[in-house]
Amino acid sequence: MTKFNFFSLLILALFYNTTNIFSQNEVISIDIQKYDYLKSESYKIKTIEINGNKRTKKDIILRELSIKEDEIIDKNIIISKVEEDKRKLINTNLFNEVDINIILLDDNNLSIEINLIESFYLLPSIIFELSDRNFNDWWVNFDHDFSRINYGGGFLQYNLTGRADVLEFTFRRGFIRELYSSYYIPYLSKKQKGGLEANFNLIEFDHLFYNTNNYVPVFYKSDNFLKKHLKSSLEYSHRESFYNYHYFNVEYNNIKLNDTLSFLNENYFSNDKNINGISLGYEFNRDFRDIKNYPLNGFRLNFKIRKDGIGIFKNLDKWSTKIYYSNYIPLNKNFNYSFNISTLYSSKNLPFLFYESSDKIRGYEKYLIHGYSYFIQKNSLKKKILTTSFSRENEKLMKRVKNIPLDIYLKIFFDSGIIWKYSKQTNDSYLNNKYLYSFGIGVDIVTLKNISFSSELSRNSLNENNLSFKLGADF
Repeated sequence: MTKFNFFSLLILALFYNTTNIFSQNEVISIDIQKYDYLKSESYKIKTIEINGNKRTKKDIILRELSIKEDEIIDKNIIISKVEEDKRKLINTNLFNEVDINIILLDDNNLSIEINLIESFYLLPSIIFELSDRNFNDWWVNFDHDFSRINYGGGFLQYNLTGRADVLEFTFRRGFIRELYSSYYIPYLSKKQKGGLEANFNLIEFDHLFYNTNNYVPVFYKSDNFLKKHLKSSLEYSHRESFYNYHYFNVEYNNIKLNDTLSFLNENYFSNDKNINGISLGYEFNRDFRDIKNYPLNGFRLNFKIRKDGIGIFKNLDKWSTKIYYSNYIPLNKNFNYSFNISTLYSSKNLPFLFYESSDKIRGYEKYLIHGYSYFIQKNSLKKKILTTSFSRENEKLMKRVKNIPLDIYLKIFFDSGIIWKYSKQTNDSYLNNKYLYSFGIGVDIVTLKNISFSSELSRNSLNENNLSFKLGADF
C-alpha cells in the first residue's frame, strides 16, 4: 500500500505541475534595480543593434528575439523580454557570451544593443572514450581494463553557413568500427519554422555483448564480424514557437548478424540474420529551461512515440512511447530543487537485440537493467557554494572567451523507480519488477557554456555504496 501511495502522489504532482505548464511565460528572476534609469511607463523601441556576429546571419539572431523595432511596450515587459531573449540566445549555443543593453534615447524611446561573442566555428575532436556504458560499468564490472577503449577522431563544424547549421563527421576504432556523418539545418523556410537533419551511421562489431549475467553485460570476441549495422535517417523539425518543437523522423536500418550469436543466446534474434526495417517516429518537446546545459529554473516536457517495422519489411516489429518531465525550482539562499519523472512503455515480446534498458537511477550505474517498461522519479536539492570567473581580456589566443565562469554546487539526491522485465527475460530478475531507490550526496562543477562535471556518492536499496563521475547535468 505504501508503494501505491508513493507513486500515486508522484502522478498527482506531475498532473498538478503540467496543468500550469501552458500558462507559464517566464522562468527567470529579474533584478529590477538594474533598470532603475527607466522612468516612463512605456517606451518605443527605435532600433535593435547587433554587434559581434561575424558569421551568424542577423535574421537568425532576430528569430530568437521577442522584441521588435518600432514596438511600443510597457517598461516592465521590456525588461522581462530582454532578460528572456538573452537566455534564448545563450541556449542556441552559437555564442560564448551574450550581453543585451537597454539604451535610453529620450523620455519615450529606447535602443536595444546586443553584444555577442560567437562560439568556435570548427571543433576538431580526438575520441578517447570508454566502450562501456559509464565509468562505474568500466571500473567495477570490467576491472578498469584499458583495452576497452574506443579511439578515433573527427570534427564538428558549427554555424557552417551562418544559419546555425551543423556538419559533423567522426570515425571510431577499438571495440567497434564506426563511421558517422550528419548535417543539420534548423531554418529552411522564410518563416524560419522548419528544419532538416540527415544522418548516416555504419558500425561493425567484432566484440559484442550478447546477454547479461547478474545484470552485467557478457561479451564475446570474434575474429569475424558479429554484427553490422547500417542506419540512415531523415528528420524534419517544426518550431511552432520559441519553446515548442515537433520532430518527424523516418529511419532505415539494415542489421547483419553472425550465426554465433544464436548459439550464445537463443533469444538474441529471430530466424532472420539479415534484418531490414523502416521506422517512423514523432517527438514533441516543450522547453522552458533557463539554461539547457545546466538548468536551475523552468521546466521541460518531452513526448516520443516510435514504430519500428513499417511497410514491406516484416522482420522488425517494435513500438515504444516515452514521456519525460523535469522541473527546476529556485529557492532562497542559493538553493535549487529539481525533479524529473520519466516513463517508457514498449513491446513486450522481443528478441534480446531490441531490448530497452535503463541506467537512470543513480546508485545502479554498474547494472544494465533491461525492461519493456519503467517508471522513474529523480530529485536533487542543490546549494551554490562558490561562484567566480577568470578574466581573459588580455589573452590574444582566447578572443572568443573573455571570461571563464566557475560555479560549484553541493547537492543531495533521491531517486526511485520500477523497471518491468520482458517475458522472455530469464537470466536476471531480482532488480526487475521491484521498487528500487537510492540516495546520496554530490558535487557539481559548472564552467564555460554551463558544461558541468559531477561526482556523486550514493547508497542504493541493495545497501551498496557507489562513487560515480559523469559529465552533464542530473537530468
